[in-house]
Amino acid sequence: MTSYDARTALDAIHHHQEQTRDAYVRHGSSLPYRLVTALAVFGFGAAVDLPNPWRTLTLLAAGGLMAGMLYVHQRRAPVHRKPSRAQWAFSLWLGGVVTLILVAAVVCARLLELPEPSVIAGAVAAVATLVAGYAARPIVKAITRRDDHG
Repeated sequence: MTSYDARTALDAIHHHQEQTRDAYVRHGSSLPYRLVTALAVFGFGAAVDLPNPWRTLTLLAAGGLMAGMLYVHQRRAPVHRKPSRAQWAFSLWLGGVVTLILVAAVVCARLLELPEPSVIAGAVAAVATLVAGYAARPIVKAITRRDDHG
């Protein structure tokens, strides 16, 4: 094997690794999964203002929606890899930000004495979920790239 052949093989490996990372990030941030997540966040937020039998049903439906989405997400993934600590930390941080937005929206809606403040806050948090999913894609790609190289 010549040095040219070795370099060509190494370049091909790096190219395939980049394609794998792109497929992983693209699948993780695809619009259908973001929409289902936003709908579940809306359900969790809106359930607070509902009377008891409907609150329980809404929470169960939102939880079932998230569990089903996570199952389908894993089953249809073109690339399976174990998330790193940095990916877990970023995901938890992003979830915390959306939760803070939900709480802040509830507080603002209650201060403004809006009807059904948790429904409004759930809608705000759902939109924040969609925006966060879109904005997080380059960060997740950078974390994935760094994890593969470091």
